[in-house]
Amino acid sequence: MGAVQQVPTDIGAVVDVSNVCWSERLPPLGRHYPLLRRLDLVRAAWYRQFGAHAPLLLVADNSLRRALPPEDRRTLLRLEGSGVLRSAPAADPLLLELALDRGWYVVSADQFKDLRRLHPWIERSPERFLGWEEDGGGVRLRPSGIQPVPDHLVSRAVEYKDLKHGQHHIDTDVTAHRRVLRSHWRCTTRGCMKAFLWPDRLLDWPSIGRDGRAECGCCGYPLREAGPRGASRVIVASDAADGREFLRFPISVGSAVQLGRGDLSNGVNLAATELRPPFEVRRVSRRHLMLSLEETSGGPRAFAVDLGSANGTLLHRGSWRRSEPGGRVALGETDRLLLGDAVLVRLSGCRHLTAGEQAAPALDAAGGDLTVLGTFT
Repeated sequence: MGAVQQVPTDIGAVVDVSNVCWSERLPPLGRHYPLLRRLDLVRAAWYRQFGAHAPLLLVADNSLRRALPPEDRRTLLRLEGSGVLRSAPAADPLLLELALDRGWYVVSADQFKDLRRLHPWIERSPERFLGWEEDGGGVRLRPSGIQPVPDHLVSRAVEYKDLKHGQHHIDTDVTAHRRVLRSHWRCTTRGCMKAFLWPDRLLDWPSIGRDGRAECGCCGYPLREAGPRGASRVIVASDAADGREFLRFPISVGSAVQLGRGDLSNGVNLAATELRPPFEVRRVSRRHLMLSLEETSGGPRAFAVDLGSANGTLLHRGSWRRSEPGGRVALGETDRLLLGDAVLVRLSGCRHLTAGEQAAPALDAAGGDLTVLGTFT
């Protein structure tokens, strides 16, 4: 397999254990189930190429334990007990932090698209990311092929991970979950704040309970269907000062949503404390902007109208210009709206399709497949 690479004595690597164990590019090839023997092959390749004393730290998702065969599960627990392996609800953020802090390699076939904004060093140091290949003579580690990712593709990956691992627990690979996304939902629970603000239909996505039913993300009670949801786009709000995202919410064809500061019936309160909004959100008017999604000859298109805000709305389309109060603006994929010099609003790269629409190609291992839920750039 070649000579051991000459590297500094403090070089090491953090291994994405779940990614390795699920890899169909490791023997047994093409078999889609997790096996710890694949981890053994990658560890052996590391020591052959970097030396027997080059340290490895293993990081795994908690979910891997439940997916492994019983004997592998017992081995995984022994690795945890020895301190060689760490488990976390989501392994990616932890393994990237560990690799960054120590200056180590990352061994994973993942492209980490959803974490590019939090970890810009990924694109600055692509040589620190190693994948693997099986060439008939054994497994060998090689650069994983990290490439720059356009902002809209990062946004798409963030959206997928947020739906699955955030408060919604929506896995778009599950048929029943996709059906939930294709419907509007209504909360009828007395005293629920979301039911009060949005009595006809909830603005945001529902959550999926343990029994697979749609639940209110506020009160936790089951929801009632409120009709089919048309094609949808996701709106992203971020701090204009540092770019930190603090809110994502969907908007569907035939719907209009007000953005502002304060409780709004059929609107979004950008100043809600649970969102951790920027301090300057106080410059946003109570009723600042109206967003809508409408069907056009070219497909669903988002429109924005400034509602006569005190501090105005700026549109960025190559350069900044002021949006006239009451003027209707069609939003492009790269357009940005600046509300009161405080909050940036834009379209996410994600588009959620109705059941009858054609699905787009699947995402890679960083985001998983979106079958009925398609995406476009």
